[in-house]
Amino acid sequence: MGDLYTQLARRYEKACDFRGAGSVTILTVTTMPGNDVTHPVPDNTGYITEGQFYLHDGVIDPFGSLSRLKQHVMGKVTREDHSQVMNAMVRFYAGAREAEQKRAMAFELSDFDMKLLKFGELFRRRFMDVNVAMSLVEALNVSWQTLRECFEPHELLIKQDLVDRYFPKSEDEGSGDAA
Repeated sequence: MGDLYTQLARRYEKACDFRGAGSVTILTVTTMPGNDVTHPVPDNTGYITEGQFYLHDGVIDPFGSLSRLKQHVMGKVTREDHSQVMNAMVRFYAGAREAEQKRAMAFELSDFDMKLLKFGELFRRRFMDVNVAMSLVEALNVSWQTLRECFEPHELLIKQDLVDRYFPKSEDEGSGDAA
């Protein structure tokens, strides 16, 4: 049926709506035996794909998390820097994982690898722990601060007007507009 996703989403994502108080959302948990993402148990959770997060040992894995709808809101409903910051953060985290592998294999690390390692540690602590809870605006501001602590503005590969507007001038300053 063409509307199967919609029917399943209505059943799985919202259990009830309390008048004047909000709703209760069900978070479906799918186990992956042996971390094999091709064999989730139970199989019917595969239909609910919006907003899923992969968790490994209580830590969010940003590379497996899904959102088909983000392109409809990023920079339109959310702050203008959302897309660029998200892409930079995931790109640097991927680089941090590569630097960790190089370190584990006793390869020589460059100065940039050291920046990536610092970034990876901060990223995991500030964003990936399931106990972290913050608004999107706060997450964007913390992202800019994390980028500031690890990299120079020219290393970010983010549009210059966004760097000029949101990149903190010093570690003590907050970042960007709160709007």
